[in-house]
Amino acid sequence: MIMPLRGHLIGKRLLSVFLSLTFVVFLGVLADAAQAGPIPSDGSEKVLVRVTTLPPFPTSTPEPVLTIEHLPRNSRRPVPVRISDGDCCPYPRWSSDSEWVMLFDAGEKGEVPGLYSIPREGGSPTLLTERIGVYSQDWSLVAYPEASMVYIERWADGDRWVVPSPGRRIFFSPSGDQIAWELGSTGIRHPDLRQNAIWLAEIDGGAAREVVTVNGGHFIGWSTGEEAIIVHGRLAPDGPAGIWWVSTEDGGGRLLFEVEKPRSLLLSPVGGWLALFVAFENQPDRNGLWIIGMDGSVKQHYPFIGAYRWRGEGQLLVIPQDLYAPGAYLWQIDVDEDVVWELTDPMRDALPIASNDWQPSPDGSVIVFRSHEDHNLWVFPLPELPISP
Repeated sequence: MIMPLRGHLIGKRLLSVFLSLTFVVFLGVLADAAQAGPIPSDGSEKVLVRVTTLPPFPTSTPEPVLTIEHLPRNSRRPVPVRISDGDCCPYPRWSSDSEWVMLFDAGEKGEVPGLYSIPREGGSPTLLTERIGVYSQDWSLVAYPEASMVYIERWADGDRWVVPSPGRRIFFSPSGDQIAWELGSTGIRHPDLRQNAIWLAEIDGGAAREVVTVNGGHFIGWSTGEEAIIVHGRLAPDGPAGIWWVSTEDGGGRLLFEVEKPRSLLLSPVGGWLALFVAFENQPDRNGLWIIGMDGSVKQHYPFIGAYRWRGEGQLLVIPQDLYAPGAYLWQIDVDEDVVWELTDPMRDALPIASNDWQPSPDGSVIVFRSHEDHNLWVFPLPELPISP
């Protein structure tokens, strides 16, 4: 009998509090009405009421409207052409003269593992070399590990030499005159605290030296002229995080763009521009695609996301993320003019690109992609624009 009685008392107290609050509110309403003044006796309906204006809800800064330029309606619509047969081949790349599609085969189907090429017009793959590794931009040199050492080989004549990177992956500069590698801190550490020392050397391994150490970041590549490298992270443990220009002579750094966790970092062919993606920022209006000039003069923001590749210096191809489109379609950003072009119509020219597996040719005239329909390679001619690549 104790519990029901206690519940009854609590209920009475709650009811009493509720009635008291209601009465107080009612008195406040009467007081406001009295202050507002009496209703006039002339029979009119005009009533004086005191109104309190509330501040408006905070609103976010609107994004600038993205303007898409379209090709003339009478433009010739390019058609993709298949260049391989028999479920071939993932991760295609291009020769430096844009005449050959280069690809690696690990020998799953019984072919000899190695580097193969297919003519741009199509045909059977031809084995170039059985050496698999990291190739220079012109495909003349390849770096690979062997017996805890790293070798660079000129595969055309078989000449090779050891470079002083302790088994680490080699990065070739665009000219093929320099190499870089990273030496990371040992032990289990949070990625934001992990240190990576960036080393540079001549192509033969000479003049090896540590240029800079980044905290929670990595090497990206070389800027135009190869007198500086581009890294991301912090140059000091308690310093700002972002994209840094670092001199190859003295290791001096200049912050180009402050950002905590940039994604999908992609330098342009000559090293004058960097495309990157920002997500989950405290300032939501910073999310999206950014293109940064490596001289620090330009920072362009586009509020969409997607996959991207450089068509040429200052021309970025983008496949926007569009869940309602029947397939992939192409935009092109011309950085100098700050213009976005629609290269293909999403409703008429959808491309069946599999798993983001596509690559523009160095001359900017075509892309090669692997189809998700027949798993073969196709070449798609890129439309010509008033601003040529």
